Amino acid sequence: MKNAVAILLCALLGLASAADYKIRSVEDLQTARKECGASSKVTEALAAKYRTFEYPDDEITRSYIHCIFLKFELFDDAKGFNIDNLVAQLGQAAEDKTAVKADIETCADKNEQKTAADAWAFRGFKCILGKNLPLVQSAIQKQN
Repeated sequence: MKNAVAILLCALLGLASAADYKIRSVEDLQTARKECGASSKVTEALAAKYRTFEYPDDEITRSYIHCIFLKFELFDDAKGFNIDNLVAQLGQAAEDKTAVKADIETCADKNEQKTAADAWAFRGFKCILGKNLPLVQSAIQKQN
């Protein structure tokens, strides 16, 4: 069963970017989920929470989200969020790409808090998910 991160990242499929960004496929997502789940040591209990869109702010979850964002080129440890890539992936089901970009820009902080990269990526993920959950769910329904 797909977990909620899968839902978010599947929703991130679709819109062609003007840059050289390669839109990730469902297969890419499945591979990233498996690899990041293993490297982050995601337990079945945590995976069950993810499936209900519950992402606790703990080390394992932050590591998992960070890993997926890195693999999908949505985040860079030094530069932070790649807004163009996020819009390209997430914008597939949106009628108003400008609104999606505005939401992402709101969530993609510059790490003024000076937190570790995994906490930074997780913070942005939670914000993006919070602002775009219906969009994410809609994109998943189109994929299935």
